[in-house]
Amino acid sequence: MCNRDFFSSLFWTGCGLLMIFWSLRLPVGGPNNPGPGFLPLSVGILMTILSAVLLGRSVRQKEMKGALPKWEPRNIFKLTAAFAAMLIYIPFFPLLGFLFATIPLMIFLFKAIGETSWKLSIAGGTLLSLAMYMIFKVWLQVQFPIGPWGI
Repeated sequence: MCNRDFFSSLFWTGCGLLMIFWSLRLPVGGPNNPGPGFLPLSVGILMTILSAVLLGRSVRQKEMKGALPKWEPRNIFKLTAAFAAMLIYIPFFPLLGFLFATIPLMIFLFKAIGETSWKLSIAGGTLLSLAMYMIFKVWLQVQFPIGPWGI
């Protein structure tokens, strides 16, 4: 029973339950008139249900498939590189704007963490960033930092 799904589902079940608990302290409202606690409550319930299903599935598994990964230098590098990339991204996001800060971040994550080819990293990072821009900026009208180029 010692596998990744077991431990991660325990963690996410706990997070979902905490989210439900704290969201009930806010006015929830209803689907037609949602209050500030409606969305966190809905997300908490969904997170708890999905992670509980994963927990049940992992308990039923008899094999030790997917045991916890070893602390190999390669895995430590990936973790450190991803964390460093996020720290570098934070100050550049307001300076360069969403697209010009996010595209290099995604390309780096595709290449260094995902170990994909340069062609796939550039295409994937660019397309993913453009898709996120279209969803959040154009469709949902979220305000992003404009950056020096007005985008």
